[in-house]
Amino acid sequence: MSSVSVIIAAGGAGCRFAAASGVSVPGAIPRAPTKAFIPLAGRPVLAHTLDRFDEVESVLEAVVAVPADALAPARQTFGDRLPSGRPLRFVAGGPDRTESVARALAVSDPKADLVAIHDAVRPLIRPAMIRAAMEAAAEHGAAVVGRPVDHTVKEVAPSRCVVRTVPRDGLWIAQTPQVFRREVIVRAYAARGATAGRVTDDAQWVEAMGLPVVMVEGDAANIKITMPEDLRLCEALLAAGWPFEPPTVPS
Repeated sequence: MSSVSVIIAAGGAGCRFAAASGVSVPGAIPRAPTKAFIPLAGRPVLAHTLDRFDEVESVLEAVVAVPADALAPARQTFGDRLPSGRPLRFVAGGPDRTESVARALAVSDPKADLVAIHDAVRPLIRPAMIRAAMEAAAEHGAAVVGRPVDHTVKEVAPSRCVVRTVPRDGLWIAQTPQVFRREVIVRAYAARGATAGRVTDDAQWVEAMGLPVVMVEGDAANIKITMPEDLRLCEALLAAGWPFEPPTVPS
């Protein structure tokens, strides 16, 4: 298995979460304006996320991009090592996710074969999915964990009138981690200024270079905590015994 540097994007301010809950974001780390530090089952969301990657043997390090004013409390809470003893570093993120990832990428270990980029607020990613994405990226250059669209999709006008029903064949919902050969994502980020249009995930930088990106099927538990109900759903899954054992097939 190839070695991997893990970059965790943990700079989200949680504005939608706070607005939906009607209160300021409750931080396990004082004054840390990010959803990654919201308590989940008694621990910060980020702690759960780091644990999932720490279970993957090929991980060399984790680099976490956080808001500048969260650096000191994050380092105080998490230290500079993962539970396994591998390096853990915190860097000040930029004004948006792309710049935050770029800053983390710049200080990541150049000896790593692969770079895995993950949202801090996806704490229920299975280590098996991480490994599958790594294997696919090592073979193809870039891989994205995701799910085929299984809902009916409507294109809607600003008036909220339906314009059309979009065929869902071939449509996937992208999740994270998104894993890349190191040289591929370094090149893609170096060339990102030439990419036109709105970019919402890291794989789009690679797509803009005309390089292949393959999808790796994940599962529905890989929830991104955006709203309070997402947090409650994660808590319910953990309370129910996530990660669940595979179902037993009768002989």
